[in-house]
Amino acid sequence: MDSGLDKPRSDYVASIAYSPNRTYTFSVRSRMDEQTWNVQRFEAEGRANFDRWSISVMYGNYAAQPELGYLTRREGILTTGSLKVATNWVVTGSARWDLEANEINQYVVGAGYVDDCLVLGLNYLKSYNYTVGGVPPVLNETYMLSIGLRTFGTIAIGF
Repeated sequence: MDSGLDKPRSDYVASIAYSPNRTYTFSVRSRMDEQTWNVQRFEAEGRANFDRWSISVMYGNYAAQPELGYLTRREGILTTGSLKVATNWVVTGSARWDLEANEINQYVVGAGYVDDCLVLGLNYLKSYNYTVGGVPPVLNETYMLSIGLRTFGTIAIGF
């Protein structure tokens, strides 16, 4: 399925990050086509982590991926924040702005428990798929339960 594993080379990837201190991190990630060097995926992100809270802003530009259901290029800005409300307990939220539709197309709110061994989270995701020509957006709502054991991995269940 066009993974690139059947060739001696596949797409090129690059990433660079800069952390001037323990609070701030800036990073850029990119994937380029192995033949044309056209950018297939580009992300630029800034993060700030403070004592009990953190924020991040990420710009993303992604080529069409028809095999995954994305028929056109996507471009947007994702903002995320989290707040530690008690030992091992955190609340999170995010919003994604679709630059093509000039609309917010996803909201996420959630809560979770994190310790040295276990990660447990419950998130509510509300997303909109905008179309061209004045057709109303398609609304998708999902609850996600994720359970992770640090040494084994994480499983997420949507309902």
